[in-house]
Amino acid sequence: MKATEEFAIGLDIGGTKVLAALVSENGEVVSEIQCDTKGGGENFSHQMIFAIESLLEKENIEMNSIKGIGIATAGVINSKKKEILFASNLNLGNFPVGKVLERKFGLPVQLYNDANAAAVGEWLWGNGKGKHNLIYITVSTGIGAGIISNDSLLTGSHDSAGEFGHISINLNGPLCPCGNKGCLENYASGTAIAAIARERLETGEVNPYFSATIDKLTAVDICTAAKMGDSFSIGLLEEVGEYLGLGIINLIHLFNTEAVILGGGVMNESELILPSIRSTVHKHGIQSMVEQVKIEKASLGRYACVVGATGLFFCKVDELAALPN
Repeated sequence: MKATEEFAIGLDIGGTKVLAALVSENGEVVSEIQCDTKGGGENFSHQMIFAIESLLEKENIEMNSIKGIGIATAGVINSKKKEILFASNLNLGNFPVGKVLERKFGLPVQLYNDANAAAVGEWLWGNGKGKHNLIYITVSTGIGAGIISNDSLLTGSHDSAGEFGHISINLNGPLCPCGNKGCLENYASGTAIAAIARERLETGEVNPYFSATIDKLTAVDICTAAKMGDSFSIGLLEEVGEYLGLGIINLIHLFNTEAVILGGGVMNESELILPSIRSTVHKHGIQSMVEQVKIEKASLGRYACVVGATGLFFCKVDELAALPN
């Protein structure tokens, strides 16, 4: 490391794990620590502090070379107050994460929705670099989006913009926990892939790949079988691509974006899904709007959120307006 190099710390907080990373000024992950998530206010505070202190000790980094701490999390947040308002998977409500870490480390803290953080990461250092308009979509347990329009991150009036998984693609579809019917998340998330497969196999479809494991079937199992040539799994993933494509058409029509970048666990097997997404978009979208849009897999992988969460600390002055204050 250069003596004059500057760093920031990124935290990617999920329902099952916390990934902490030391990120350099060029967006490179220098060091990382991952641990299981411990929900609840006091346990959660201790875990974050321990992860950050472990990173600093591991790399022997002086505090004066750390520009700040960026946090990416699921749930409902208030980025200005740096509070996690509600996160059921973390057992948190009205948790002042910014104050806790600022008080402990004396560093500025930024708080992001996880999809927004990933969008910033891809915009600054990934496949969205150089773009003025892009949409990042995470396809994992759920589905969300981070939207950058004319070099500004759109967060909405209460930091809730980008709930892409809860647009309805079928008004007669199943009831979603959000209260809406036929949400995209019910058709194309990792959870949905497994649920749809189980339902079809339990109601008569015979498949030797899953005959003994239907009740424990996961999206990973479906992707593995598809790569082995299983027609049932291939067909299901093509359907998933079609549903995602239909949703993406709406985003392209609304935001006239230059690029759609897809990440999240399901997109680890992007070669099984991207062709169907692209063909659906080009078949059903307004041609003058969709033909120039690049639809591709995210390049930052599992580091998208931790890298993106540090983005504000390394932006040039003229880029600051693009990120939440």
